[in-house]
Amino acid sequence: MMKPAPLYERVKQHLTEAISAGRYVPGQRLPSENDLVKRLSISRMTVNRALRELSRDGVIRRVKGVGSFVNEPNHHASLMEIRDIRHTIAERGTEHSCRLLEAGARAVSGETADALCVPEGTEILYAVILHFENGAPLQLERRFIRKDFAPGFLEIDFEEVSAFDYLQSIAPVSELEHIVEAARPDSLEITTLGIEPDAPAIRVRRRTWVGETVVTLGFFSHPGDRYRVSVRIKPADFPHRRGERDAPIVAGPAGCGSIGRR
Repeated sequence: MMKPAPLYERVKQHLTEAISAGRYVPGQRLPSENDLVKRLSISRMTVNRALRELSRDGVIRRVKGVGSFVNEPNHHASLMEIRDIRHTIAERGTEHSCRLLEAGARAVSGETADALCVPEGTEILYAVILHFENGAPLQLERRFIRKDFAPGFLEIDFEEVSAFDYLQSIAPVSELEHIVEAARPDSLEITTLGIEPDAPAIRVRRRTWVGETVVTLGFFSHPGDRYRVSVRIKPADFPHRRGERDAPIVAGPAGCGSIGRR
């Protein structure tokens, strides 16, 4: 049996769900710590920790002596050219559908623990979703989430609500890492995407940070003959100071604290 979430996490969930539902809009002041203590019948220490973590995650900003306010969404930073498969399919004028294959909570280990920068045995949330375009399988999504970042993740209807949109509603992304590889398909990719065992699968590994914390890890697999990845960059988007050399492009996984920092 799963242990109930700590009280401070439930306070965070209460507030993030209220913000997502529009009960508190960007720029609006949240109830004071004393008000939350009375409304939720919990200690001030618990409320304070929840507000500190929401501030760390970029969801709210705290002004000393004034209160806590809902942050304005940073659309450019939160999207960072990340596109949800639903949006991509809709733009092509075709029909999207999906099927939830598995979701739950489990103790993490090995490479997944390393990628999320958490100790082995830490409980995380996960979902496996198969996306279709006009009835044909196009993407296998395997997503792992830090439980303290999105404790309500398993409560959403994955066939109706985009996991991508839900997570973006909690906090804007600070940093992003994409690793793209062509690889032999694993057994789940063969079964769900209909890929021949000797045909390539295009696999995108995505990590996202909020502040200095890795909050999500996703693997997005596609049939190699029906999917491509492109990047379009303007050199002007990366201004250089005189005498500064180009920053290296780091191959392989970045560190826990940031993307490509060494």
